[in-house]
Amino acid sequence: MIRAVVAILLLLTAACSAASPPPSPTQASSPPPSGPGRFAGPLDPCSLLTAEQVEQLVTLAEQEYADAGCTWSTPRLGLEGPAIYQLEVGIHLAADVAAAHAFFTEPPESAFPRMVATQPPDPPAGAQVGDESFILVRELSHTTVLTFRLSNAVININYGWNAPPVPRHLEQARKAAQWITEAMNRPAPSADPADGRFAVPPYACSLLPEGTRGIPKSATQCGGVKLRHARAWRGKSGVTVAEELFAHYRREADKPATVKGLGDEAFSAVPETQVTVWVRVSNLVLEIPFNQREGKVTPQMREQIAEVLNRLPAH
Repeated sequence: MIRAVVAILLLLTAACSAASPPPSPTQASSPPPSGPGRFAGPLDPCSLLTAEQVEQLVTLAEQEYADAGCTWSTPRLGLEGPAIYQLEVGIHLAADVAAAHAFFTEPPESAFPRMVATQPPDPPAGAQVGDESFILVRELSHTTVLTFRLSNAVININYGWNAPPVPRHLEQARKAAQWITEAMNRPAPSADPADGRFAVPPYACSLLPEGTRGIPKSATQCGGVKLRHARAWRGKSGVTVAEELFAHYRREADKPATVKGLGDEAFSAVPETQVTVWVRVSNLVLEIPFNQREGKVTPQMREQIAEVLNRLPAH
């Protein structure tokens, strides 16, 4: 009898074991993205949308730089209702893809550009743009926020209007993100030999160390540094035009002094209460001010100027 019971138990155990497959191993979560970034220097947010594209997003757009990046807004000309729009585009450039992912996931409170959304929504509402993205609506401020990562760059778009949100505004924000992605993926223009080394002027903020840039006044003016880009004109090469422009500034300066060993040519002057150095590199003229009243260029100033020149793009 005992043997029969044991035999039955063994048969039941074997049947249950055969009917219940072993538990599948727990799948590990995907590792965070990593690798080197595609973008090496700060990007000008105001250059990523054409005037025609902006006009489709913002009525009578006026452009300026602000703590959120580049801002286009409708001027207050008596317009009311949904005709008043504002578009902000900011770019945070990280050292690599992993750092950009971390910024995208949880930007610090002191982030520049200023981030309206400090965390992706849970669950995230993807915007189908870039390597990762989210989109949300801020009801109280009538703002659509679209943030996406493209390699080591995090792009933040705030699209606001003077009216309650409607689906079309989300589509407009997605359209802006798509245009920005296309601009960032576009190859850089090649230099015309007649112009000189630089096909386009570099973004001024890209020439300064992080932490000293502040809010740019324009694409060619940041942290006090001003750039003048010369192109071929009336049979003259861009380099010749830059040489003439450099000579003009020297004639207008008060007691200019030649500075050797910087760029193709350089001079310093004291226009008011600070030393300013002008440097020409090919078809680009740089104006670099220093908060120093002494009328001479010190070794430390030379080092700082050399660092700016070293950050100039190769072409």
